Amino acid sequence: MLGAVAIVVSSVVLVDTRWIRPASATPGRTELLPDRSAIHYRYALAETKNDEAAAIAALEARDQTTSPFDTAELAELYQRRGQRTGDKADLSKAEQLARRSLELLDSPNPARLTLARLANAHHEFRTAIELAERHLARRGGDARGANLIIATAQLALGDLDHATRAAATALAIRPDPDGYLTRALVEQAGGKDLEAAADFANAARAEQPGDASGAARLRALWARFLIRRGAFTEAQRVIAEAARIAPTMPLVIAQQAELALRTGHPKDAARLFASAYENGPTTRYMIDEARARDLAGEHEKAAILRDRAEYFIRRDAGGHQLELVEALVDGGTSRGVADAIELATTELERRPNADVRYQLARALARAGRYDDARVHVRAALSTGAREAQLFELAAFIDDKLGDKHSATSYRHSARELDPVRAGWATLGL
Repeated sequence: MLGAVAIVVSSVVLVDTRWIRPASATPGRTELLPDRSAIHYRYALAETKNDEAAAIAALEARDQTTSPFDTAELAELYQRRGQRTGDKADLSKAEQLARRSLELLDSPNPARLTLARLANAHHEFRTAIELAERHLARRGGDARGANLIIATAQLALGDLDHATRAAATALAIRPDPDGYLTRALVEQAGGKDLEAAADFANAARAEQPGDASGAARLRALWARFLIRRGAFTEAQRVIAEAARIAPTMPLVIAQQAELALRTGHPKDAARLFASAYENGPTTRYMIDEARARDLAGEHEKAAILRDRAEYFIRRDAGGHQLELVEALVDGGTSRGVADAIELATTELERRPNADVRYQLARALARAGRYDDARVHVRAALSTGAREAQLFELAAFIDDKLGDKHSATSYRHSARELDPVRAGWATLGL
């Protein structure tokens, strides 16, 4: 992780940029290449979706008014399916059932963890931590599951130290794919690329039969890591295996799309992002398709997609505000950018992580507030975040401020992560 010193007061951050790690200290792409034997899912592909549907039907047929454990199990099944498919009805059903189970029996009851996972899915990260900690305080609870939830929430909040400790605690209880994957995502966020690469492979090696959808999700996230480090050939191998396991999983299709976008095929990327949306309608895929359409020169279609995404996010109370910020900045109107700055500033108070700072810096740069933008982009870099678009933004801002030496250094770092230079990283700047 970077050794930056950051002092946070409200939304003002002072960063000692002397300690931002230079590009020469980062591992090359060849050091991140995975063991090919770990890529392959070594178990027969079960009909996971049918098994899940059968389990839900069997539990639904039972009396839900007397058994808190049956109700909790049913809630968890709905939550898992809802998060995999993006079905809001499933997620709503999961919440109702979890609360009903807790009314029947407060403790010990795994339904509280289902509510915590739902809170994470709704970006209510502090609520997720509170629920998981309440579960831990009761004897006989699932300490591993609670710590994984805490790690995920702390990662989203930008507290990588607490996220690392929680992931390590979960792995000490049981070294399984979920634990290794969670730790890999924390390491990735902190710029610990070699450690992240090892833990993605560890997660695959620890797999057991019966969770094909989990195996596909792991490989989609593993491929995303490799794509964002410029290791395109190996990323293609990993995402091809994910597609073999679960060809219609939205996350898998979206990573195929991201690979196409970053290797200079925006029309293919747009088609794939549209397919991901059809299989799991979330505004994330709509915004990504709009970006691909812009790169393909289809600016009118891109604008329509961004308008639709903005409508859906604003319509849904508690929608993903950072995605709205992203769409508004991509659109680039003066009113939209001003709105994006206000939204991102509010979001920063909730979760001061690198992603929020990046989007706030983009909005500030689009508004011509380059000094303010540099504060936030360097704060994002100080966390250890290594993304080509983040380095491109830092270069763009320093160019505007006349710091050509720093801009050149940042641009070099961006090129290490974006070897094709397909134009996606500078879109919207």
